[in-house]
Amino acid sequence: MRWGRALVVLGLVSLLSACGAEYDPLFIGGAVSKPVIGWRECPGAEHDGIAEVGLYKWARSGTADDPGELLWHIEADEGHVLHRISLGEAPTGFTTRLPLTTELDSGTTYALRTNMTSDELVSGFLTFRPDQLAVGQVVFSSGKGESLKDYESRDNEDFGCFAG
Repeated sequence: MRWGRALVVLGLVSLLSACGAEYDPLFIGGAVSKPVIGWRECPGAEHDGIAEVGLYKWARSGTADDPGELLWHIEADEGHVLHRISLGEAPTGFTTRLPLTTELDSGTTYALRTNMTSDELVSGFLTFRPDQLAVGQVVFSSGKGESLKDYESRDNEDFGCFAG
């Protein structure tokens, strides 16, 4: 069973990186008062789900590996994963490593980093400003925003989801 899961994970990693996915499947959407972090699911793929999330205050010299000051961090307990998580909350099955104790400033840029349950081989990264958030809108691919309808109508191959 573990070998099969490892092969699925390696296949997904290959699809997301080597096959030239245009966008990272990580997104954030919803109202400023209740943003939701999400991972675009590939039809037929069996990647597991979000296992860890960190919210950072984006540093001017930040990178995906070192985005800035960590403001919030949660991690899934064994066997618990989700594809949607409310920003600042630790859903059932997750442990808070660092609680979110500050209110987000609308004009400040923040970064999100996620790891999937697949041994942290698949991860997501994006930057956003809270003033980009609104009901029916999503932000993905490091600051690219659009309506949820337009986002959902994008070709799955843009996100590394390729039909088998």
